[in-house]
Amino acid sequence: MSKVTAKQNAPKYSTLGFGVPASSDPHHFKVIIPKANSGKVEISEHLGMQAQSEEHSVVERVVLERPCWTAIRAEVQRAFNARLKSYDLKPSSWKVGENVVDRLLGKELCVLAWAVESMDVENISVAVRNWLALRPEERWWLFGMTAMSTGHKDDRDVGWRIALRHALGDIVQTESSEKDKQVREVPPSYSLVQGDSEDNLQLSNDSSQEPAESLAELPTGNVNPIVQDETPLPATEPKEESSLAEDVLFLFEAKKAKAGGHPLGDMSKPEFVVGKGSTANIAVAKSLRPAIRELRQKLLDEGALVEDGEVYSFTREYTFKSPSLAACVIAGNPRSGMDAWRDLKGRSLKELGYGKKTN
Repeated sequence: MSKVTAKQNAPKYSTLGFGVPASSDPHHFKVIIPKANSGKVEISEHLGMQAQSEEHSVVERVVLERPCWTAIRAEVQRAFNARLKSYDLKPSSWKVGENVVDRLLGKELCVLAWAVESMDVENISVAVRNWLALRPEERWWLFGMTAMSTGHKDDRDVGWRIALRHALGDIVQTESSEKDKQVREVPPSYSLVQGDSEDNLQLSNDSSQEPAESLAELPTGNVNPIVQDETPLPATEPKEESSLAEDVLFLFEAKKAKAGGHPLGDMSKPEFVVGKGSTANIAVAKSLRPAIRELRQKLLDEGALVEDGEVYSFTREYTFKSPSLAACVIAGNPRSGMDAWRDLKGRSLKELGYGKKTN
């Protein structure tokens, strides 16, 4: 009887570290924890057999100061082990030296690490709670968007890295923290189409709405279920909300410009605050109204916008009279701000009720 029990309790698949398949050169992440307490923790992505060449096989994602790592390590380990146990896979723990992490869990870890890398330690607990409240699919999406342009260890304090810091660190999300203590895992349902390198990361355009398979329907072969190909997340109707916090982050991208901000004031006719570190395109379309061209020049003259390589960068927060004005200035061409600005769940200002006249 004891032999049968032991066999039933054995892991389904052979893995290393946090869920990495014990196979030849798998795609995974590596967390290097130095022995010295003052040493920085390095997180890198190893593309394995997907790499186009040996030179591009490793992407250094983020370097964390030791206090930042100490503030997140326990909760990350607990969350990852809960996921692994739900798939009957062997749990793990952080140790000094090299720690290998499954490629999807590694993406999720990077999202949190990018958010806290320049954060005050006392605020990190809020970021961890908000990270735990996100579904795995949402974390994968955030990783994909960030990795496309600011996913290297040297890309601190720009673009999406700043957006993540504000999204996770500014306020506690409204979801009950009790949900964070449960395994809220569903089979992967977002698709990040992997090319030979992170430069080729893009979101899938597939809009399949097939129901997610249950755990009982997961493959029974010698395949790690955590690393199954992700299928697109079905579109969902936005929840009705009695009120919307003005500091919920909204994002907007147009060519090389990437910006984050939030609406301010009356929902029927809101102003829009664009965050420091957001970027705007330098090129301007002929169809852009003269008044908006003049505003862009005014921002440059005042130093609110400065040239930063191939884009303009906001040196401080700036409040625009409308979401559309903000979007037009950032894109350099005509835009509808109610459609352009979207929250982390992909909902536009219009879908959330902004711009509607009140009786």
